[in-house]
Amino acid sequence: MRDFAALWILAFVASIAIGSHGILYWDAGDYVTQALTGQLSGLLLGRPLFLWISRAVLAAGVDPVHAEPVLRWFWCAFGSLAAPGLMMLARALGLARGAAFTAGAALALSPSFAHTSHQVLTDSPALAFSIAALAVVAAGLATYPRAFAAGALIAAAVAMRETAALQLVAVVLLLGRRGWVSVVAFAVVLGGIVAIAPPPALIAWFGDMSKSAVAHPWRWRDLAISAGWLMTAGPIPVIAGAEMLRRRLVNDRVMLVALPSVVATILLCFYQDGSFSPRYMLATAPAAFFLAAAPWLASRPRLTALALIIPFVVAMLFVRPVNAVAERGATLTARIAHLPPRALVVPGHFCPQARLAATIHRRDDIEFVCPGWGWPADVGAVLDQAIASGQPVAVDPSPDVWMGGRETIPSQEIQDWLKQRPGRTLADFVVIERQK
Repeated sequence: MRDFAALWILAFVASIAIGSHGILYWDAGDYVTQALTGQLSGLLLGRPLFLWISRAVLAAGVDPVHAEPVLRWFWCAFGSLAAPGLMMLARALGLARGAAFTAGAALALSPSFAHTSHQVLTDSPALAFSIAALAVVAAGLATYPRAFAAGALIAAAVAMRETAALQLVAVVLLLGRRGWVSVVAFAVVLGGIVAIAPPPALIAWFGDMSKSAVAHPWRWRDLAISAGWLMTAGPIPVIAGAEMLRRRLVNDRVMLVALPSVVATILLCFYQDGSFSPRYMLATAPAAFFLAAAPWLASRPRLTALALIIPFVVAMLFVRPVNAVAERGATLTARIAHLPPRALVVPGHFCPQARLAATIHRRDDIEFVCPGWGWPADVGAVLDQAIASGQPVAVDPSPDVWMGGRETIPSQEIQDWLKQRPGRTLADFVVIERQK
């Protein structure tokens, strides 16, 4: 129990130390807004369980202004359970206590895991559920109740983030002839969740993904970036784990868990948007490499301490300017309230923060033009038409509000459009209205 508590505290403190104290990842702002409004996400199955739990937390009487930090701390605490959970899984798979603790510590100090965990995101909670499912079937005899519980836990994880379904393969392999029970439980529980909360935009999601694939075709450069993001999970644990698996220096039960995750990790490297963020690899990397590396790392405690701490400290320094983005986005909570009625707002990369601010201030009259799937083919024509119809247009003029390669073109389009449109400054927005 002391080891469990120590790893949970380590993961929690690491997330606080490296994470952004505000909205940084795009999805985080949308999830908070959806938790306040009761809407499901438009991503695949809609993240129903994640949003139900978030709404339950806010239902305790949380002021909407404080919704984001409350949910951020709650999910940070919940997601931190993944680290001690990995330790328990390692023990159940036959690893010694020291090796099992090392596996959990590798996850707790994983730079990408720590940075992601201190956000209102589904990645670390889904990982905690999927690790729990694996631990349930690895910890004792392969009974029908354990098989059913594992399938239900994987379904719960998928209702938070769909990539968790990849761990169902390892559950079935660990169970052997009773694996079908987990598959049935998974289908029944997930089917029940989907029946209660049908995905609001499943067909649209596939359509948008197809359009995005055409507009931004996959390149070999994306594979290199994804591989780099994989290393941010922990370079030494990943490399050591891969080598232990290559040399088959792991026990058979660890192999049953690791190999499906290795295959899934390789496939995720080819995912269309995998180069966007290191968090896509978190669904599989710990099971794929950390368990296999743990005995080797545990036998070299001094090297392991350096191997875990140095990348974490480097990451702390590296993410400081990135985390400053969240501070800039936080100013929108106050700024949105001052915009004129019926404004059409172009806030750049901070659209999720802007939408959340509008929800907090009950500014249902405001509309947004956001980068990404919904960006108009001719944004200038859309803005001009709004002005001609009497709708004010508010644009954040700073080039710093656009991030990443896919926002370069939208940023240039907006800057070119602003050069030809005189306006007044209001709450750090340029507001352009129809001339009377």
